Amino acid sequence: MSSERPTAGMEDVTELTAGADHLRLVLAVGEIGVWDLDVTTGKAWRSLRHDQIFGYDKQLPSWSYEDFLSHVVEEDRARVDEAYGTALAEKRNWSFDCRILRADGKLRWIAAHGRHVVDPQNGHERIIGHVIDITESKEAEERLRLVTSELNHRTRNMLSVLQGMVRMSARRASSVADLERSLLGRMEALSRSHALTVQLSESALRIWDVINSAVSPFAPEPDRFSVSGATDATLAPKIAESLSLALYELTTNAIKYGALSTGEGRVSVNVSRLAPGRAQVVWRETGGPRVSPPAQRGFGSTLLRSILRAEEGEVRIDFAETGVVCVIELPVGHDVAESERATHGEGQLDGRRVMVVEDEFLIAISLEMALGEQGALVEGPYTRLDEAQKAVSSRPDAAVLDVRLGSESSLPLARDLAGLGVPLLFVTGNVDGEELKQEFPEAQVLSKPVSEDRVVAELKRLIERRPVAR
Repeated sequence: MSSERPTAGMEDVTELTAGADHLRLVLAVGEIGVWDLDVTTGKAWRSLRHDQIFGYDKQLPSWSYEDFLSHVVEEDRARVDEAYGTALAEKRNWSFDCRILRADGKLRWIAAHGRHVVDPQNGHERIIGHVIDITESKEAEERLRLVTSELNHRTRNMLSVLQGMVRMSARRASSVADLERSLLGRMEALSRSHALTVQLSESALRIWDVINSAVSPFAPEPDRFSVSGATDATLAPKIAESLSLALYELTTNAIKYGALSTGEGRVSVNVSRLAPGRAQVVWRETGGPRVSPPAQRGFGSTLLRSILRAEEGEVRIDFAETGVVCVIELPVGHDVAESERATHGEGQLDGRRVMVVEDEFLIAISLEMALGEQGALVEGPYTRLDEAQKAVSSRPDAAVLDVRLGSESSLPLARDLAGLGVPLLFVTGNVDGEELKQEFPEAQVLSKPVSEDRVVAELKRLIERRPVAR
């Protein structure tokens, strides 16, 4: 028996050593900092990873509860301190998450959990625990919240549109079958418009794309349906949806009663520029049956007259005897061809100083390279609000801003720049462009994802339209 005891003891030691090694591995892989706070003295032992989480490359000679609290951002400090006091008073665990300002100036999120114990040797109360950096998960939660909010917003809007379609179609339908046909057709048009917007989310959505999507299911003969003019003018998704529904109504009416109801009729669609940011789409029917104004306004004509009103557009319908003429005025963006010329030829950015504020590393680097290729002098890219605000006094020629910078917003920076007359280009994936335009009417807003060429083209347009005073 005695000869076996040392062997057993060695196994115990080996198991203890292996367990400690395993614990160190878990802490290292999980990037977990551990700490042991003596409540009586206020001093704390902690691991190197703990201090690294707070922005120190090397372990500090000492650390206290006050040191920790000084890193907690002011808005969270009272909540964390109150939770600490409650944990001590009730002798229970201390768990929290909060934002900290690291020693290197970076704003981060941490989560900590501590267990209340009593030191059996000196009777001091202690809280031992761990801390981890949860910035990435917090940012992911915020992105998910914003996406969910946007999805809910779009869903409510879509349901409202469908509700209006059902209500107004039902009022005019002569039978259930008639209601089914008209309602399904309009829903399909809406669906095609939505699918087109998603499909072309990374590129410009042109008037031509909308016309083709709205009309192609009816397969009109090429010699009876023509499209001409400035069809490369781009549209915002909401405007594209409205135009798609309007074109659906015009096409179905032309097939049922108008120029496309006979073998001789023709339809032409011409797009022309009226002024910067405005275009006119003229739908003209010829060669069809004699036209007379309807005795009462149906849902289709009601839709045509009102669908673009909320989107700063205007619709005029003329029921001329020779054929229906519908004139649609609507807001548009740049032309795709113009964008390509601006990006690769005209209006170079040589020597222009462009501030870039973007916290996504790959996007920031990509923008920096694209602007640099056009001769721009890039200031940044800045990933933090305070860094960018220090550079405002340099008064750049233009600025490209992401609205969300982690838990911060770049809007205070945008207000400072706008006050200096600096042209602003917002490139964002989670903020309502209409709200931005209300506060910054001269700014341009692009929704992510967006190509670097589009950013360059819009920047040149902003700079040339409103050059910065020297």
